[in-house]
Amino acid sequence: MAELCEVDEPFIYRLNDNGSGPSLLVKVCSERGWRIYQGYNGCVEERWNLWWRTSAFPAASYKTLGDWQFMNHIPKGGSICRKDSLSRLLRCMRRIYGSIYEFSPPCFHLPLEYAKLVAECSRLRHEQDGAVWIHKPVAQSQGRGIFLFRSICEMRCGSAAVVQRYIERPLLIAGYKFDLRLYVCVPGYRPLTAYMYAEGLARFGTDKYTLSDIHNPYRHLTNSSLNKTGPRYAECKDRIGSGCKWTLKQVRRALVGRWEATEWLVWQRIRALVTLTLLAQATGTPPARNCFEFYGFDVLLDDALKPWLLEVNLSPALAADCEADVTVKRPMLHELFDLLGLPMRHTGLSLLQGPPATHINSASSDSCDSTVRTVQRPRTSVPSAGRQRPLRRRRAMPIHCVTLQAPSLDKDTESNDKGKYANSGSPSSTSTSSGSPEESDCQSTPSLATPSTEDESWRGGHATAASRRRMINACSWGNGVRWERAPARVGQWVRIYPHTLPDNEIQIEEVRESVANVSKFVRAAREVARENARDARAPRDSTRDADFEATLRKKLAYGPNFEVWLPPV
Repeated sequence: MAELCEVDEPFIYRLNDNGSGPSLLVKVCSERGWRIYQGYNGCVEERWNLWWRTSAFPAASYKTLGDWQFMNHIPKGGSICRKDSLSRLLRCMRRIYGSIYEFSPPCFHLPLEYAKLVAECSRLRHEQDGAVWIHKPVAQSQGRGIFLFRSICEMRCGSAAVVQRYIERPLLIAGYKFDLRLYVCVPGYRPLTAYMYAEGLARFGTDKYTLSDIHNPYRHLTNSSLNKTGPRYAECKDRIGSGCKWTLKQVRRALVGRWEATEWLVWQRIRALVTLTLLAQATGTPPARNCFEFYGFDVLLDDALKPWLLEVNLSPALAADCEADVTVKRPMLHELFDLLGLPMRHTGLSLLQGPPATHINSASSDSCDSTVRTVQRPRTSVPSAGRQRPLRRRRAMPIHCVTLQAPSLDKDTESNDKGKYANSGSPSSTSTSSGSPEESDCQSTPSLATPSTEDESWRGGHATAASRRRMINACSWGNGVRWERAPARVGQWVRIYPHTLPDNEIQIEEVRESVANVSKFVRAAREVARENARDARAPRDSTRDADFEATLRKKLAYGPNFEVWLPPV
């Protein structure tokens, strides 16, 4: 061990392309004993461990990623972070899966759907007393370019934007509007593994809410970067205090006495909302090793305590502007690095080296990743008359796009297979009951003489052997973390999906199966809240939350590796 410490090197973190980054992130990295990257000023230093970047990485960065290097973005993981792309994805999922995706207000994309917006405004003007709409530019943040309007004549249309129905009856605390900033970490999309931090922030407007003045942004917008410039930011406001932020713990204490068991249910609905949003882009996101996403979800509660998704932030702010920021973000970052298996002290490159893994370009785009390599046959000595024909490559399509039938078998093979699967009941049970995933991949290779039911190359998507190998490779990080055995909780990071883990195998399921699991979870949570709402005399404390969790686990038949996500009380 002494010899190992002598050659040990410090953990090196890298910020953006110029070394600048959030002060709180720099402070947390320093507290962990990490050293900042020194290759910004022309110095040649290729060795770094963590690269934290505000924007997305170039595609070439993922191809050169080593076992001991980590990046804070997944290829194509930012689709839900553009307002127009998020709206399209949720609209598509709503058409397929129905009302479970009705957690986003109706949205129109400008300028493409301007005529539809005019028709809808005209219809609502006759049916209602002037509905309120909100205009949001698709490529801006921190509240820039956002305004409210009632008539289409008041709208100022410039760059690409989305227009949504404004939620006119939000939940208020002491007359002030607020939304919730929730922090989500996704170590991988295929299969989806997602964690949400139990603590978070509530961001308030600094003027009291009213619809009689829709042009005052401090009444209707909750962006802290905007409200910091408001005239009443530093005042001690009724119940809110000075500033414009609370922790989720303070919000929960304000809701418990009024809403009883419904307050517990709303947090489970928020959990389902976040999971369903991630599933909307899971199919188009390739497997990526040593990469993770850190999102900031903005959720609004209306006066009926229904959660609404406002937007998703690719790189949520990590500034420490007030006491609530330090209380929430500092331990969150420490526990985030603990969750990802990054060292606390100078464990460096020598101890961070994980077991050797088979390198597959799993972090490139789908057009590159889903390509099946063809084996080039030896050429004969016959000269070709013209130009040589290029090798054809077959693309493995996503499973939801393929509706082919299984290859038919001849009678002799069918009779043999009946006896082979007499005890198991189905051919699929034999492949899943085999040893390691690598062994199942080898067994799924068909022979040229006799077709086999274990050949899954016809299915496409997750079922191909190459796709499975990419997912297995992405689940095994270079530091030894195995996400197919993801812990249910690390600190206050709670695994929100998958709800439970199978034994010694990677859980590979289609998106429709995942949506069905989330729908089942929401129904069970409603039943638990309905049953416990009858006992209004019982106090709402940590003991009651434990009873709710035990009842929910029993209804879903989940084991001890299932955790209920709840803010602290």
